[in-house]
Amino acid sequence: MNLKRSVGVLLAMILLSGAFASCSGGKSEQDPSAGEGQNPPVTEAADVQAQEIPDEIPDAGENEPEAEPAAQRDESLHDERVSAPEGEMSELDRGLYLAKVGDCGFSAFLAGGGASSDAEVAAFLTSLLKAPGLTFLTPDAACSTVAAESADGGHVFGRNFDWSCSEVLLLETHPADGYASFSTVNLDFLRESANLPKEVLPTAACYAPLDGMNEKGLAVSVNMISDSARISQSTDKPDLTTTTALRLMLDRAATVEEALDLLGSYDLHGSYDMMIHFAVSDVTGRAVDVEYVGGEMIVVETPILTNFYLAEGEKQGVGSEESHRRYEALEAFMSAHEKADIVDVRDALVTARESAFDPDPSEGTEWSVLYDQTNLTATWYRREQFDRGFTAKLGS
Repeated sequence: MNLKRSVGVLLAMILLSGAFASCSGGKSEQDPSAGEGQNPPVTEAADVQAQEIPDEIPDAGENEPEAEPAAQRDESLHDERVSAPEGEMSELDRGLYLAKVGDCGFSAFLAGGGASSDAEVAAFLTSLLKAPGLTFLTPDAACSTVAAESADGGHVFGRNFDWSCSEVLLLETHPADGYASFSTVNLDFLRESANLPKEVLPTAACYAPLDGMNEKGLAVSVNMISDSARISQSTDKPDLTTTTALRLMLDRAATVEEALDLLGSYDLHGSYDMMIHFAVSDVTGRAVDVEYVGGEMIVVETPILTNFYLAEGEKQGVGSEESHRRYEALEAFMSAHEKADIVDVRDALVTARESAFDPDPSEGTEWSVLYDQTNLTATWYRREQFDRGFTAKLGS
């Protein structure tokens, strides 16, 4: 990491804790002592004295300025260990919750043919949870993901979810006939979720993951694409929505290949009425982008994904201008790190955070997560506060 980038990352981690004061209720005040104790300005006389010509001209290179010491990399994740309680939601921070659930009834959902719309998912949950009025909110979100391999052969998947203030659930699930997993859920997407009893809200959240990692080290994410096209495959296959497709992969796939086979076995219908693509990565080091163009599923091998199409063809490049800039920033960062450990991936997410590209103070990265696919831990940061993370180990 060069000096400029190292200093930038360190400063970002110090200053970002105030980036979302409007969300957290805090406010930034000017330090009344600012400026006190600073060195006085250099006088004109001092300037003249500094420019006096020496009696002897030194040999070339004798007085070359010493190289600035390289800034040391911040090796700490600045995290605290947490564990999900059984059967209840624990509040880690304002609007940030942690929960663990067992089986969420997903096998019954699949056995019934799945769902071809968010309304059908809500109807299933209404019956399952006896929660009338549950619906799904339409979002407008931007995201960045990166998959990396470290020098010791470990693998890490990082994700920024760019959004405005919301309530977030860090969910651990243990299905009866599937893999245990972590996932992250924006509770604002579950309209009427505030009216659901907290003891059943995690079960509903099982059907609305936006990223996650399972016990086999498979990591997944859904990223929006700014495009008027929609995904609504229509064959004789059973149906899935975007978020239930993520749940299927987390519950049933151990590798990218298995995840692709599963996706190909269902007709996909875009959740929240938006165009999306998936980032999928496993512990072999394979990382792909799964896109849907003209009703066809297309797979692109890539460790980086933001919010525009990557597949060759008429759609390639379609997406937000900002997402191209975030992609380029991640690409530049990762090209400088042939092998990247979890700290490097954390720094990459700092580089791609929303506030670095959007001056609107009401917008930002709602959460960042590091999924350690080798050690099966997840570390979450809220609202660009990279100096305070929460780390949980799957199954602990």
